[in-house]
Amino acid sequence: MPAIDFTTPLPSLVIGATGLEAVAQNIRIIVLTMAYSVALDRGFANTGGFIDAPTPYAVARKIAELTGAIEAKEPRAKVESIRFAPRPSDAMEGRVYPIITFSIRKGVTL
Repeated sequence: MPAIDFTTPLPSLVIGATGLEAVAQNIRIIVLTMAYSVALDRGFANTGGFIDAPTPYAVARKIAELTGAIEAKEPRAKVESIRFAPRPSDAMEGRVYPIITFSIRKGVTL
Protein backbone atom coordinates (compact mmCIF):
# COMPACT_ATOMS: atom_id res chain seq x y z
CA MET A 1 0.00 0.00 0.00
CA PRO A 2 1.28 3.45 -0.82
CA ALA A 3 2.02 5.88 1.99
CA ILE A 4 2.61 9.61 2.18
CA ASP A 5 5.15 10.50 4.84
CA PHE A 6 5.03 14.16 5.85
CA THR A 7 8.09 13.69 8.10
CA THR A 8 10.33 13.66 5.03
CA PRO A 9 10.66 16.24 2.25
CA LEU A 10 7.76 15.86 -0.17
CA PRO A 11 8.31 15.72 -3.91
CA SER A 12 7.31 18.69 -6.04
CA LEU A 13 3.78 18.77 -7.40
CA VAL A 14 3.47 17.52 -10.96
CA ILE A 15 1.08 19.30 -13.31
CA GLY A 16 -0.84 16.66 -15.23
CA ALA A 17 -0.05 13.81 -12.81
CA THR A 18 -1.96 10.61 -13.51
CA GLY A 19 -2.72 7.34 -11.78
CA LEU A 20 -1.44 6.68 -8.29
CA GLU A 21 0.76 9.78 -8.42
CA ALA A 22 -2.33 11.98 -8.94
CA VAL A 23 -4.19 10.37 -6.03
CA ALA A 24 -1.18 10.79 -3.71
CA GLN A 25 -0.74 14.39 -4.84
CA ASN A 26 -4.43 15.14 -4.19
CA ILE A 27 -4.14 13.69 -0.67
CA ARG A 28 -1.11 15.91 0.01
CA ILE A 29 -3.04 18.99 -1.12
CA ILE A 30 -6.03 18.08 1.09
CA VAL A 31 -3.81 17.61 4.15
CA LEU A 32 -1.76 20.78 3.60
CA THR A 33 -4.70 23.12 2.89
CA MET A 34 -6.32 24.92 5.81
CA ALA A 35 -10.11 25.10 5.86
CA TYR A 36 -11.67 28.44 4.98
CA SER A 37 -8.71 29.24 2.69
CA VAL A 38 -10.43 27.95 -0.46
CA ALA A 39 -12.87 30.64 -1.56
CA LEU A 40 -15.58 28.48 -3.11
CA ASP A 41 -15.20 25.50 -0.74
CA ARG A 42 -14.75 26.86 2.80
CA GLY A 43 -15.05 23.39 4.36
CA PHE A 44 -12.21 21.96 2.28
CA ALA A 45 -9.58 20.04 4.27
CA ASN A 46 -8.02 20.89 7.58
CA THR A 47 -9.94 22.87 10.24
CA GLY A 48 -7.07 23.27 12.69
CA GLY A 49 -9.47 22.70 15.62
CA PHE A 50 -6.94 20.42 17.29
CA ILE A 51 -4.69 23.30 18.30
CA ASP A 52 -4.27 23.48 22.10
CA ALA A 53 -6.27 20.28 22.67
CA PRO A 54 -4.91 17.53 24.96
CA THR A 55 -2.63 15.29 22.92
CA PRO A 56 -4.54 11.94 22.86
CA TYR A 57 -7.77 13.79 22.15
CA ALA A 58 -6.16 15.90 19.44
CA VAL A 59 -4.58 12.90 17.73
CA ALA A 60 -7.84 10.93 17.64
CA ARG A 61 -9.74 13.96 16.39
CA LYS A 62 -7.13 14.75 13.74
CA ILE A 63 -7.13 11.16 12.44
CA ALA A 64 -10.93 11.24 12.10
CA GLU A 65 -10.86 14.70 10.49
CA LEU A 66 -8.15 13.82 7.96
CA THR A 67 -9.79 10.49 7.09
CA GLY A 68 -13.12 12.20 6.45
CA ALA A 69 -11.58 14.99 4.39
CA ILE A 70 -9.45 12.66 2.26
CA GLU A 71 -12.24 10.20 1.55
CA ALA A 72 -14.72 13.00 0.77
CA LYS A 73 -12.46 15.00 -1.54
CA GLU A 74 -10.51 12.11 -3.12
CA PRO A 75 -13.10 9.33 -3.50
CA ARG A 76 -10.65 7.03 -5.30
CA ALA A 77 -8.62 6.67 -2.08
CA LYS A 78 -9.43 4.60 0.99
CA VAL A 79 -7.45 5.61 4.08
CA GLU A 80 -5.97 2.49 5.67
CA SER A 81 -4.15 4.18 8.54
CA ILE A 82 -2.88 7.50 9.80
CA ARG A 83 -0.19 7.80 12.41
CA PHE A 84 1.89 10.71 13.59
CA ALA A 85 5.65 10.99 14.03
CA PRO A 86 8.08 13.86 14.56
CA ARG A 87 10.57 15.02 11.98
CA PRO A 88 14.09 14.44 13.30
CA SER A 89 14.68 18.21 13.31
CA ASP A 90 11.45 18.91 15.26
CA ALA A 91 11.48 16.03 17.75
CA MET A 92 12.33 18.21 20.74
CA GLU A 93 9.68 20.81 19.84
CA GLY A 94 6.74 18.41 20.11
CA ARG A 95 5.64 18.77 16.50
CA VAL A 96 4.30 15.69 14.78
CA TYR A 97 3.40 15.08 11.14
CA PRO A 98 1.06 12.54 9.56
CA ILE A 99 2.08 9.37 7.80
CA ILE A 100 -0.93 8.31 5.73
CA THR A 101 -1.27 4.83 4.27
CA PHE A 102 -3.98 4.45 1.66
CA SER A 103 -5.27 2.09 -0.99
CA ILE A 104 -7.28 2.55 -4.15
CA ARG A 105 -10.94 1.62 -3.78
CA LYS A 106 -12.21 -1.51 -5.52
CA GLY A 107 -13.55 -0.85 -8.97
CA VAL A 108 -11.40 2.24 -9.55
CA THR A 109 -9.06 2.05 -12.52
CA LEU A 110 -6.15 4.44 -12.70
